[in-house]
Amino acid sequence: TNDIWTIKLTPSEGEKRYDYLPGQFHFIKLYRGSGLPVEEHPFTISSSPTEDGFVSSTIKESGDFTATIGKTKPGDTAVVQGAYGRFSYILHPEEQELVFIAGGVGITPLMSMLRHMRDTRTDKDVLLLYGNKTENDIVFRGELSEIEAGGYPHLKVVHILSQAGDEWRGETGFVDKEKIERLCAGGLETKAFYVCGPPI
Repeated sequence: TNDIWTIKLTPSEGEKRYDYLPGQFHFIKLYRGSGLPVEEHPFTISSSPTEDGFVSSTIKESGDFTATIGKTKPGDTAVVQGAYGRFSYILHPEEQELVFIAGGVGITPLMSMLRHMRDTRTDKDVLLLYGNKTENDIVFRGELSEIEAGGYPHLKVVHILSQAGDEWRGETGFVDKEKIERLCAGGLETKAFYVCGPPI
């Protein structure tokens, strides 16, 4: 989008990419020159471990450091530490009905999991409730539609916009109790919920 970037990192020549679970995060320190800040920050991994030879993070311009993320260039170098975290469906194989709730760039760990399910042809039911301000803020919109049409997983995507334009015919407002209960169509006790986004 206009303020979200994906950085793809490949290992140094002769090195292997480290292993990770879909949904985990890592620490990145970028070395870019040109007076840009050199700081270590945690970022979710947005790629799937099935995608060989690289690891990617999708980062929103927000704080002082991330405001410069769009100035990163091919060939810049990075130190990466990871992977960390337990936010992964892989660790809960008994769960068959999943509800993913994302706000904005909070889609990234869920995208990693959806890509992994697609690539491994995982036969689970997933409802994604994805909140954004406007249509232009929806990250991965085209790829989400492709995964939904592909059948693995059994994915249903519901976009919810808090500042929808006049042309929008979908859900509006926020991902709240009413929407969760209605869109899940009952049976909440049989579902596993994964939530990532801002406090609201």
